[in-house]
Amino acid sequence: MTNRPVQGAMLLLLLLFLSLSLYTLDHARRAGSSVVDHYKDTFSTLSGVKPKPKQARRLYAEELMSRPLATDLTAVPKLFHQSWINSTLPAKFWEWSHSCRKNHADWEWVLWTDEDNLKLVERYAPWFMDTYEELRSEIYRADAARNIYMHVFGGVYADLDTECLLPYDSMFAKYNISTISHNQTSASTIDTEKHHSEKPSKAGEGASSATVGKLLSAKAQRKAFFGRMGAESGFQHSIPNAWMASTPGHPFWVLPLESCQNNIWSGRMPEMLTGPVALYDSIKDYNENFDEGKGEKMDDHYAQSGWRHLYKQSAVESLAPPPQSLEVLPFWEIYPYSWERDGLMYRGVCWVAADTFDAAKCKLVLGLDHWGSHSITYWSHSWSGDGHTDENMEALSKATKKPKLAGDHDTVNSKAKGKGMGEGSAVEANKQAEEWKKKQEERENIKR
Repeated sequence: MTNRPVQGAMLLLLLLFLSLSLYTLDHARRAGSSVVDHYKDTFSTLSGVKPKPKQARRLYAEELMSRPLATDLTAVPKLFHQSWINSTLPAKFWEWSHSCRKNHADWEWVLWTDEDNLKLVERYAPWFMDTYEELRSEIYRADAARNIYMHVFGGVYADLDTECLLPYDSMFAKYNISTISHNQTSASTIDTEKHHSEKPSKAGEGASSATVGKLLSAKAQRKAFFGRMGAESGFQHSIPNAWMASTPGHPFWVLPLESCQNNIWSGRMPEMLTGPVALYDSIKDYNENFDEGKGEKMDDHYAQSGWRHLYKQSAVESLAPPPQSLEVLPFWEIYPYSWERDGLMYRGVCWVAADTFDAAKCKLVLGLDHWGSHSITYWSHSWSGDGHTDENMEALSKATKKPKLAGDHDTVNSKAKGKGMGEGSAVEANKQAEEWKKKQEERENIKR
């Protein structure tokens, strides 16, 4: 009889432990962690031994929006943004998102949902809210929201049909841009920074303000990155908005949203109003009408925009803001498979909606090891103007085929022959691309 209170207390503790375990397991599952990984993390926390992360930690949008704005505007934060209707991803999207998380293990991964995007606009772009709500469907809104990710937080945005092949950090370093944990300060700045949050004094002035004053190294700059698809710079779809990267607070990002505002009643399809053609036109606008970011024209325009209260570039009038520019990366870095340039040649194995799609074969015939590509997009085209494309969504719900084992190279190439995807066509395409690559690198060296 005397042991019953002790037994009751032990039972209560056991129930509390089980409840806590179930809660933390559910949280880990939502973050994309396995049960084993969850218990490893728990053990590491209790023991004080912190292992090297295996993949980017999931950062919930609400948590990110509760943080103060960045104070270093000259480095790319280690934030990897992706978006979907909700937190449940189709099988292929789940696989490819994990390829990006594994290649950026010390980054944070944010999966924005439609609900998160609405809160994002309410908090950080209230001046754009009326336009956002008037947009015809969620594909328009998802397109528009990624511009806000880039401006407010910076980092990398990639569509979910993007497979990451290499970490992006070294690629950015080629352009003198470092990557840092969100809200840390890079080595390119000497700490004279000041950050504060303030409530908007008028409706539509934004949720907070970052005032930044810095002493900068000679190479410090604000920069936004895009990828070229194909080799034809005059093609309006040649700069897709499927992948973008930026230092936070770059003033360019106001242009796509202003263009959307100005053309909201034009009846344009997503590509033209908020998608790749709209992005192409905004980059052209930046280069031609704002002198490629040189001088004060773009900063002056930003100072009159709806975001004028969000980022104030300098806390000291005599201190000029850091230089700014855009960088369109050569095709082999981000979009080695072009649905326009490569056409039917590789479509059978590289387009995810094709019955014969095979990611391993696609990377082989494109010679991605040779190019050192950092990622590849398989162009799911899961959206139409009014919603999802059911046929393509069905293809995305199936897991990708397992890669061939070593020694199967000849088998892959022999099966590809006769479909316009054989070894000969791949070699010829690589020769042409190699010549283009040399010319592009010569131009980049001259520019720098």
